[in-house]
Amino acid sequence: MAQFTVKWIIEGEMTVEAETVEAAEERVHKDLVSVLTNPEKWPEVLGARSIQGAGSSAAPQD
Repeated sequence: MAQFTVKWIIEGEMTVEAETVEAAEERVHKDLVSVLTNPEKWPEVLGARSIQGAGSSAAPQD
């Protein structure tokens, strides 16, 4: 079986209410971890603008 490397990027932006930037980052971090364990929530909850992916061969072919 061949091996492939798939690179993907998620770009998004979330606006949250918090007392400090650290608190906002922590809240977003928790939200992201929660969503990543339940892909049915993608991309709406993440505020994703785009999800990209591309595959290529990971090993040279003989």
